[in-house]
Amino acid sequence: MRLRLLAIVLLAGTACGEDIAARAKLMGGWRLTEADGKNADTWTIEDKGAGVLRVSNSQGDGKVSQFECNTTGRECSMKDSGKSAKVSLWFNGDKLVELETRGREVLKRRFAIGEQADVLDVEVIPVVPEGKPEMLHFRRLRQ
Repeated sequence: MRLRLLAIVLLAGTACGEDIAARAKLMGGWRLTEADGKNADTWTIEDKGAGVLRVSNSQGDGKVSQFECNTTGRECSMKDSGKSAKVSLWFNGDKLVELETRGREVLKRRFAIGEQADVLDVEVIPVVPEGKPEMLHFRRLRQ
């Protein structure tokens, strides 16, 4: 019985360690692979410590949104294209999930490292009104 308990604890610790390492790979700047250089959509994810992330989204030279929020799922205020919105962040395994509410519209994004370490996959899921999910691919920006 003790051996089983020890095995469970060790496996859980290994899985948690893998999630932490995978989550750290999300940090940095990312540019949409299908866009031209001038109007490229970019995301920047920064770890501010204590479970807080700063997330920025830009379109070309203009910032669309920037906010700081914890990763416990609690709602935070933000501006998206100059309009007030609410956002929540949390991790589901190695994926960062963002839920954004603008008025009656609700949009979910799931950020995950792709099969290649320098690719960020962003699944965009319109929740309200319902819509077709879209998968976008971003390349890591070199610092």
